Formats: sequence, structure tokens, C-alpha cells
Amino acid sequence: MNVTQESTGDLTAILKLTLVEDDYKEAVDKQLKDYRKKANMPGFRQGHVPMGMIKKMYGKSVLADEVNKLVSDGLNKHIVDNKVDVLGYPLPNEEKSKQLDFDGQNEFDFFFDIAIAPEINIELSDKISVPYYTLKISKEEIDKAVNDVKIRFGEEETPEVSEEGHSLQGNFVQLDAEGNKVEGGIENASFFNIADIKLKTIKTKLIGKKIDDKVVFNLMKAFKDEAKVNHLLGITDENIAINADYEFTINKVILIKEAEINEDLFNKVYPNDELKTEDDFRKKVAGELKLHYTRDTDRQFLADTINKLIELADITLPDEFMKRWLLESNQGKITKEQVDSQYDSYAKTFRWQLIEGKLMEKHADAVKVDDEAIRDKVRAYFTQMGGAGAMADQLDGIIDSVLQNKEEKQRIQNDLMDEKYIALFKETIKLKEKEVDSKKFSEIVSNTK
Repeated sequence: MNVTQESTGDLTAILKLTLVEDDYKEAVDKQLKDYRKKANMPGFRQGHVPMGMIKKMYGKSVLADEVNKLVSDGLNKHIVDNKVDVLGYPLPNEEKSKQLDFDGQNEFDFFFDIAIAPEINIELSDKISVPYYTLKISKEEIDKAVNDVKIRFGEEETPEVSEEGHSLQGNFVQLDAEGNKVEGGIENASFFNIADIKLKTIKTKLIGKKIDDKVVFNLMKAFKDEAKVNHLLGITDENIAINADYEFTINKVILIKEAEINEDLFNKVYPNDELKTEDDFRKKVAGELKLHYTRDTDRQFLADTINKLIELADITLPDEFMKRWLLESNQGKITKEQVDSQYDSYAKTFRWQLIEGKLMEKHADAVKVDDEAIRDKVRAYFTQMGGAGAMADQLDGIIDSVLQNKEEKQRIQNDLMDEKYIALFKETIKLKEKEVDSKKFSEIVSNTK
């Protein structure tokens, strides 16, 4: 077999593979002899069917299989032996390729288009500067967090009659247009605060009620929040219609008497800290809120760094080939119009993958994620949940079970890779710290591509 490579552009080339009879004859003959040994045809003893009949019956398909195998092996061997750094994989050149005639031909030419990865020159250093956002926690956010704590550590009372500041616990039952229970319809036990009702007329219907009272109302009109209504009804199927009337039977009226701001509350919330004043308490709450945002600010830093590296690397791609490769590698899943409209996003991914390859060559130890690291991540989850001690003997089996889900394992691996890159970038490039409030940070995140 002869393989030649001819450049067709800065980052594209065409491979020509030529097969002659000597390349495939021995393998084809061997395969046909094997067929003959196993052939069982009327009028002939097994293994004595004339070779002419075997060739007539199987010759073309055996030849085609062997030729395809040789072509695949030849492409791979050429790419590996010549260290051709290809993008995607070779695609048949429709213009040069001719219809194959396995009856009349004994020499075959195949033509494939390939894309060649561009040279990447990128070095991590403090010459690269990327913003790192820290969150300025507002007084309103601290107030809300403190109020949440007061409710969470408050005492529960059960008044006989509901008022606007109370919560109701009970059961929802879906009704039809005539007000009858829907057979097989949605039923769910749930809990909500009357103050969350947006429509005043429905809120009024829920005030002054007692245990076992029934109230019929439309949850979507009441809450005007599809996610909240889904949660209240226990709905996970997005196709289920939730815009309907429901009968709610009250089984408990609840009033949370908020905890007082004092040392007793401080000790309950932060038992390991000796907080004496409300000011100390609010500072601790603010610190935790800031820490809560760290994961988000780290991920924004990662996104900004990736965008910066892509900008600095200034990578040119063989766009037309890559569009064709995307279309052919996703047969039936994506249209040409979709490829064209979404290509910028695909191209960004390709560029980052090329940069990532270089970073992994230079910083292999820093970004390596092996199976043991993935197992440790799952183990840490159970430890944080407080279950590791109770299930120590079964923990390895539980981890095995979790990681049998390939998608879940890939998600964990991706999270670990992100953590590794965030740490690497923090160590090697210059961080420009910028303090912003949560509203501004949300705008930054939403505008990041």
C-alpha cells in the first residue's frame, strides 16, 4: 500500500491511499478458504464446495471488508508514523473518489481530506492578567441572611386560625374543569407561606382557615412562579400541565416565632466561635456569604482565563473543514444551518481543546485527574454528609455504584479538572482583584460567553 500526503492549504491536506492486489490478496484468499471449510451446501460435502462458488457468493463482501480494513489501518499508520497532528478525523474526498468496482478492479485509490492542528505557543506567566472578582456583601443581603437564621432557629407555634404571616401545611389534589378530583391526577403533600401568594384574592381565601378546611385555587395564578409551583406539586415532568385548579386541605397552621438576636442564638449558629455582639454576628454572616460566592467567582475566573488564553493564542482554524467534520460526525443530530449559526461556539471549544492539550503537556502533574482522585471526591461527599462513619464497610461498594454511571463519573472528572485549572491559573498568572456587588457580578456572569 502506498500513502502520499499533499498540502491543499495552510492547515489542510489530502491523503491518497493506493491498494494493489498484493496488499489484500493473501488475506482475502485466507478468508475465503475459511468460508469454504465451514460451507454446508446441498450436493457437496462440508469443506468441498468449489472455490468458484465460494468466491461468487462471498468474494465481493470479503474483498470489500479487507479493503476497508486496510484503508483504516493505512490512515492510522500514516498519521502516527508521520506524527501528523490532525483535527477531527479524515473525511473522504467526494470529488476525487470514484465508485469502486470490486468485480472488475484489482487496484484501488482512496482520497481523504485532513485538517492539521496549528502550532500553539502559549506560556502561563504573570504577564497574563485576568480579573478576579470578590463580592461586596450589601447590608440588605446580610439582613436577609440574619432573618433567615432567626426563622431557622425560631420556635414553631400552631395557631388555630391562619393569618397572613402564617404558613400552611396540607395536601394538594388536582381538579378538573367541573371541580371534580382528576383520576390519576396530581396529588402532593406540601407546605407554603401565605405571604408568598401574589394574588390578593387568593391570599384572602387562605386567611382565617383552620385544620381540615379546604380551599380551591389555581397555584400558577397564586404564586406566578412555575418553578415554585412545580416544587409544591412534586412535578419533575416539564410536559405536565400545572395551570389548573387544586383543592388544598389544611392539616397544620404554622407560625414561626423568630429567635431573638442574642448570645444564645450566636452559640447555636456558630458553636465554635465566641461571638458576643450582634455586630460580631453580622460580620460572621457576611464572611460566610462571601465564602458562599467563592465557587461562583472561581468559575468566573476560570471562564475569563480561558477566554484570555484563547485571545492570546490567536489560533486560526480550517473553518470549512471543521464545519464539514461537525456535520458528518453528528449525522442526523445537527443541520448545516445549525452548524453555521453555532460555529463560533464550536470554534471556541476547538481552540480551548488545543490550548488545553499544550497545558497538559507542560503541567501534567498539576492538572492530572486519575480514578483515585475521582473516588476521593465521591468519598468526600459522603464524609461531608456525615454518613461515612456509619457506612464505612459499604462505602467502597457505594462509590463503585456511583461511578458505574458514566455520565456522573464524567461530571465529577470535569469538576475536578476545573478545580485543578483554577488552582494552576491562580499560581501562574496575575490576578486583578475587583470588588463588585452581587448584582454587578450577576451581570458579568450573564454577559460572559
